[in-house]
Amino acid sequence: MSYGAGAGASYRAGIVTAGDALLVTHILLLVAWLGIDVGVFYSSFVMRRPGLSTETRQQVRGVMVTLDLAPRVSLILMVPVGLGLAHITGFGFSRYSSDAVVLTLWVIAIVATAWAVLTVWAFRKRQSGTSTEAVAVFGRADVVARVVLAAALLALGVWSAAGNGPLGPRWLAWKAILFGLIVVAGLWIRVAAGRYRPALNDLLEHGESLERLTAVNRTIRGVYPAVLAVWGGLVVMVVLSVARP
Repeated sequence: MSYGAGAGASYRAGIVTAGDALLVTHILLLVAWLGIDVGVFYSSFVMRRPGLSTETRQQVRGVMVTLDLAPRVSLILMVPVGLGLAHITGFGFSRYSSDAVVLTLWVIAIVATAWAVLTVWAFRKRQSGTSTEAVAVFGRADVVARVVLAAALLALGVWSAAGNGPLGPRWLAWKAILFGLIVVAGLWIRVAAGRYRPALNDLLEHGESLERLTAVNRTIRGVYPAVLAVWGGLVVMVVLSVARP
């Protein structure tokens, strides 16, 4: 995650401020993603403790849902920041026209920013109970966009790892592959979460019983492997950035 020796003279002389801003943003997004996701993970255990009142469970669930917004937005914004950092440090896209690359990266940044803003908008609509058909349409589009993003990152990483792609170092190509797999794991979390929500809603609506609590515990365990896969992928990406094997 530090700057590369391969950056050109123009980078050293005139683009240091932009590089610093991208690097700091990259680190902050990683901290928000991984750090806050740990809070979501821990809250899922608190919510399932026996003996809690329905009101307490609902409050903990509200905290979980709110905290989960940070990893979702961080994933989206990590794309333009990571690609921009790769370009500005000279590790990526050096074989292409600089003007074309900069224009493409700006387009990606604008699209990602709009995506992140709409994600927050949809979240606020759902939380306020004013969800509309537009929110539902965005939810479906969000899933499609993440599938496309995962495929694009995997293709970019494999292409670059083979020696023909835009990303120069092989460790950076592997980061792209891992990022794609993390997006896939995130989709897995959504599918698994859809299986335990009915059990959780039953617990919140009708109160605690051994059967309801057991159902929640059984179904929510399907989420945890994907969560751990995301964490593991992020840690390995950091190691690759530092070690650069």
